[in-house]
Amino acid sequence: MSCPSECSCRTVASREAARELRVVCTRGDQTAIPVDQLDRSANVIIIAPPPEHPNYLTIGPIFTQPSPFADLRELHIVNSNVPSIGQYSFWGLQHLRILNLTHNNLTSIGADNFRGLINLTELYLDHNNIEQMPSETFRHLTALRTLILSQNQISTLVPRLFRMLAKLSHLDLSDNPLADLNPEVFKDIQHLRFFKCRRCLLRRVNTQIYHLVPHLEELDLGENQFKYLTSDEFISLKKLKKLKLDGNQLSVIVDNMFGRNRELRVLNLARNRLALLAPASLTNVTNLMHLDISHNKIDRFHLQTFAPVVDSLKTINFSGNNLPLNEIALVLQILPEIHSVSLANLSLPEMPPNFFIYNEHLVSLDISWNKLTKFPYKLLTRTKFLQKLDISRNKMYTLNEDDLQRLEAIAYVDLSRNHWRCDHCSVGTMLAYMSTTVLNSSIRHLTCHSPLRLHSVTFGELDFDKLEPCLGTHEAQMSVIAGLMLLCVAVFAAIAAALCCTRRRTAHYYTNEEKRREHAHEHPEELLGQTDLGSVATIHAPYHLVMKGS
Repeated sequence: MSCPSECSCRTVASREAARELRVVCTRGDQTAIPVDQLDRSANVIIIAPPPEHPNYLTIGPIFTQPSPFADLRELHIVNSNVPSIGQYSFWGLQHLRILNLTHNNLTSIGADNFRGLINLTELYLDHNNIEQMPSETFRHLTALRTLILSQNQISTLVPRLFRMLAKLSHLDLSDNPLADLNPEVFKDIQHLRFFKCRRCLLRRVNTQIYHLVPHLEELDLGENQFKYLTSDEFISLKKLKKLKLDGNQLSVIVDNMFGRNRELRVLNLARNRLALLAPASLTNVTNLMHLDISHNKIDRFHLQTFAPVVDSLKTINFSGNNLPLNEIALVLQILPEIHSVSLANLSLPEMPPNFFIYNEHLVSLDISWNKLTKFPYKLLTRTKFLQKLDISRNKMYTLNEDDLQRLEAIAYVDLSRNHWRCDHCSVGTMLAYMSTTVLNSSIRHLTCHSPLRLHSVTFGELDFDKLEPCLGTHEAQMSVIAGLMLLCVAVFAAIAAALCCTRRRTAHYYTNEEKRREHAHEHPEELLGQTDLGSVATIHAPYHLVMKGS
């Protein structure tokens, strides 16, 4: 067996054959493929340099002359700056099943590039710079089942582009500036089962396309620019099992939008602008298992919305909405079979201990990105079957022994990015549990938040003997003392202000009283609002004379 010095060659077991010869060249900085030194019996050839050391290669009929690699089943040439594919480059590779030319500099492709690949089933051309493809580009690939064209510069799909691809089942056009999809293109691939066009600048899809591909099982139209979908948008896709509409601009999901898609299992509506799900939006979707409505603007629900999926729904994601907990609790009450719930990014300061009282089958819970300061021990004592917990990015600073014992029963736990306080009182018990087999990996990589000198230090690096005394107690005492001092200052300031104000009012009163008296003696009629001088004289007469006169 011959093998180039810059490659590794070994015989391994495979599914298709008892043994296969695999050649892997990953050194990088190559300017030519060492074909002359490769064993002609090779079954798999992989040329994949690291990103920092790309190759600069050209492809011609090097795999067919002077004699072809007759047993070659897979050919991968990636990250090699290949500018084009020559005509008849792969002629004679009749057993080739997979051709991978990703991460190169291809700008165009034509039918003659693939002549002779009559048994090719998978073609990967993503992450290139392909701008255009003529009609019947793939007409020689009659056995092709998977075609990946994502991450290119394709702006138009010409009619009959996919002619002769009757067996094509997987098509990915994501990350191309298409803006529109021509229905004529889909007439030649009516057995398509998986279609992706994420980030294609689509504002709408001609529903005639759905009539042409009735066998579609997965449709991914995420991160486009859809603002509205009609009530009969997907009525033709009766075999659809997975639908992704995340990252669009949808403001409402109208009644009966999903028609009679009784096969639909997964529905992703995350990161839209949804304020409400219509009461009948999930009508007839009676087998839906996974629903993601996270990161929208939903603040309330119609309970009848979830009535059709009460018995089927297994996972639901409420994260990142404007939902109060009581709205979520009402929905969870009618979903007793739910297995996974996500409540991330809801600004929750705490979780009621009876929140999951109706969800005894809960297996996975995500309450990350909230404001929890204490571990929800009582809440999790009711979720006895919980196997996955994400409580990262909260504000917890310590865990006690009861908390840790509950965590031991959970297979996967994420406690990262909390405000862990690294002193004897707060971290001591956690470090002791770090040696246990279950929680070792969950705790060892946590990082200290305080004190400042230990900030970002991992628990695995902590020396217990060098920890500071209880920061929590000391900080609490200092906080109380500081609070009392502030209170005293405030009281003294208030008393001083009151005394000062009283003195000013007293001085002001006496000063103005003298002025009023002088003014009254000079103009008594103005003081009383009277002009009868007799009455004035009577008022100023001595008391005993007035009584005598009366």
